[in-house]
Amino acid sequence: MFNRFAQYENAFRDWRRDGMPGLKADSYKYIEFLTSKDDDQEARPETLWPHQWESFLRVVYAHEILGKAEIGADGLLLNIVTGGGKTALIAAVIAWLRTAHNVEKFAMLCPNLIVRDRLEDDFEAGKVFKDRDLLPDWGHSRPQDFVLTTLGSDKEGGWASLFSASVILGNIHQFYQSNKSGKSNLSALMNGPEFALFNDEAHNSPATEYEATLKRMREKVVLRVDTTATPDRADGRAPDSEMIYEYSVTDALSDGIIKTPVVYQPDIKTVQLTFTDARTGEKRKVEEINWDEVDRLGLNATQWVTDDEPMRQQMAIALRRLEEQERRAKKRYQPILFVVAVCKADAEKAEQTLNKYFKVKTLLVTEDSDEADRQKARELGKQQKSDKPYRAVVSVLMLREGWDVPEVGVILLLRKFGSKVYGQQVVGRGLRRVRVKGVDQTEPQICAVVDHPKLEHQWLWDIFNAKKRTGVLIDDQFDETEDLPPPPLKQELEKPDLVVDLPPIDPSAIDDGEFDVGDIAPPPKPLENWKEALDGIEYDPTVVEITKVGIAGVVGQELGGQGWKTIHSAPDESGPSGAVVQVSDEAVREAVKLGLLDMAELLTVEAGYAATFKDQVYSALLHHVRAKFLNGSSLGLAESAEVDFAWKMLRQVKAKVEAIPGLIAGIIEYGN
Repeated sequence: MFNRFAQYENAFRDWRRDGMPGLKADSYKYIEFLTSKDDDQEARPETLWPHQWESFLRVVYAHEILGKAEIGADGLLLNIVTGGGKTALIAAVIAWLRTAHNVEKFAMLCPNLIVRDRLEDDFEAGKVFKDRDLLPDWGHSRPQDFVLTTLGSDKEGGWASLFSASVILGNIHQFYQSNKSGKSNLSALMNGPEFALFNDEAHNSPATEYEATLKRMREKVVLRVDTTATPDRADGRAPDSEMIYEYSVTDALSDGIIKTPVVYQPDIKTVQLTFTDARTGEKRKVEEINWDEVDRLGLNATQWVTDDEPMRQQMAIALRRLEEQERRAKKRYQPILFVVAVCKADAEKAEQTLNKYFKVKTLLVTEDSDEADRQKARELGKQQKSDKPYRAVVSVLMLREGWDVPEVGVILLLRKFGSKVYGQQVVGRGLRRVRVKGVDQTEPQICAVVDHPKLEHQWLWDIFNAKKRTGVLIDDQFDETEDLPPPPLKQELEKPDLVVDLPPIDPSAIDDGEFDVGDIAPPPKPLENWKEALDGIEYDPTVVEITKVGIAGVVGQELGGQGWKTIHSAPDESGPSGAVVQVSDEAVREAVKLGLLDMAELLTVEAGYAATFKDQVYSALLHHVRAKFLNGSSLGLAESAEVDFAWKMLRQVKAKVEAIPGLIAGIIEYGN
């Protein structure tokens, strides 16, 4: 998902430098309240962290300076890493809207009970406003003024509370449901005053119920702010809101906001990872399992269970890491082991192994767990160190988002992630820094992840830039000082007395660098009717020879590790054995997708735009190819012969598209 705010970045920085002109008087006054007296460009440390401050100001700028007509008609999206403080940021936006815009009503959407309960704890009795000092005395609002009602909980106040409460919190389906009085929650909200909408874990928005609810709310929403750590879903869909700020894992690690992940990979010869099909008893090596099919079938249909020996071996390594984390904790808090299994049967086996074999008290949470066990999991993050009843938690994918337990110090992966979204969400459970009494916030902290190399998660560790230890044996122990990252460097001026002021530069001495560039034609004007121009392109199919050999050649080079970009022509008809290379239908479909992605990026850059705008171009090209070559079908549903034809026509598509002046610029400037 590209950053929609990139095109306004220079203007935004000029606006900040010039004193933020154009703001409402109360908005400017509120920003002054949040800033430090020593530095009016940064927020006070007790209110917002620097990245929270940056995102907050972008929300203010987008809302008051640019307006919905320019950006955020369907909402503004903040992409902030897990542990990056999204809740405090939401609270700051609420406080600003109440103080500067007299907004009295706020709705918060969340995807599940775990996220809902976390937000309820933060906003109950205005706790987050008090903790972060977000309300000025002159604003005539106090933390306790933000009365909260939580839909579907025992704290729900019924029909009257929907009108009297300041903050209405609920899962998406609870806005559809009737309340205790038998009336519609959503109708009550829509019959009240205008409100601000906050959509937490916004990657869930493309779901049908989410889309319907957001569409219904649009006419009453003053401002919608979405927050998520993973805006790009596993199915390729994204929220309809526009991203205005991104705070990545790399940024958070550099700032010391989250723990540093360290991966411990078991010795591949010692720990041989195998699974057994619970239905048939069939045993397979990890590399023999079709993990894409496992994810496609879903949790309830997944039957692969980690075999006894590799499970115990990996648990032994993970428990060694837990002991090391306990030594680092120095009894200030209780680190927890989080085990992620591939299915319910696998999770149950893992829980029994930890409880009975290793004598480690363990909590099991699956899709079939009762509410009592789920509540125990939610409460782990609230309990003090002396009250932690469990050293380990085992789950399938039930606790991948919204479950915030900073004490998670070790993660054991017993399953392979096909989805980048799920992988990041699970690892994110261990990235929150422990912030308890006695723990200095400059103190280095790590999250230890035990991950078998045969699971092939290198892409995940590349995202987190994680340190890796390979060939780890069961009995390997490390000192508590090992693997810790260095504390963040504090830049201080060593000899301030030696600092001198430079004299002003004489403008007459500056070489302005003017030179004759010749007659360079200006870039073409963005084409407003780009869609008509794109639809009007005609192709000559006779210049393309559709042969099995051609497609086989393409895939043959991919399998040889050379990549799609190196493909120029097909090889001879036969391979060394004399047989034609067989090509999977899936491979050809993927080739078309990757070809369009490469084309979109190249055309975007050639048109003079940043590569971040390629998503818009890709979407337009994909729809074009579907209409011209796939009979309107998606890549996944089109006939194989149509997909083969589309692949061979991609060169023509690129030549035709780039021959129309202003077409790509039109897609970026006027497309939707």
